[in-house]
Amino acid sequence: MEPTVAPTIVAVDDLDITVTVRPEGLAADGSMALPENPSVASWYRYGSGPASPGGATVIAAHVDSFEYDIGPFARLVNASVGTIVTVTSEDGAVHRYEIDAVELAEKTGVPWDTVFDRTGEPRLILITCGGEFDGETGHYRSNVIVTARLLP
Repeated sequence: MEPTVAPTIVAVDDLDITVTVRPEGLAADGSMALPENPSVASWYRYGSGPASPGGATVIAAHVDSFEYDIGPFARLVNASVGTIVTVTSEDGAVHRYEIDAVELAEKTGVPWDTVFDRTGEPRLILITCGGEFDGETGHYRSNVIVTARLLP
C-alpha cells in the first residue's frame, strides 16, 4: 500500500472559503484533533487522502472560538448540492469534488464510523460545528457535515 498524500488546501470558491489544511490524528479525548484557530483545518491522517482509490477524505475545522474570529467553515452551512470543492494535495495535484449532501446533525447522532469509512467510492467529507450553541458546555450541539463525490 502506497503512502497517502496529504491535502494542503481546501477551497469552495462559491462560499469564499480557502483554508490551509494540516494533518492531525486524535485528540486526548479520542476525537479528531483540530487546530485551535478556525481558519486552519485538519485532515484525519489515519484515513483516506485525496489521491486514495477509495474511502472518505475527512477535513474538519472549528466554526469559531473564543480567541479567534469566525472561521471560513462557518459558511459550509450555506453550501448547496452541486457546488464544487477543490482540494490541493502536497504533491501539487488538484482534486475536484461536487457536493452531494449538506446535513446538520446532532453530535450524538452522527454515524462517525460512516464518516471515517476508508472503503467505498472516493469522497470528501467536510465537518464543522453548527446549530445551537450550549452556553453551559461551551460547545455547539450539532455538526455541519458536507459530503462531496470525486469528479473524474
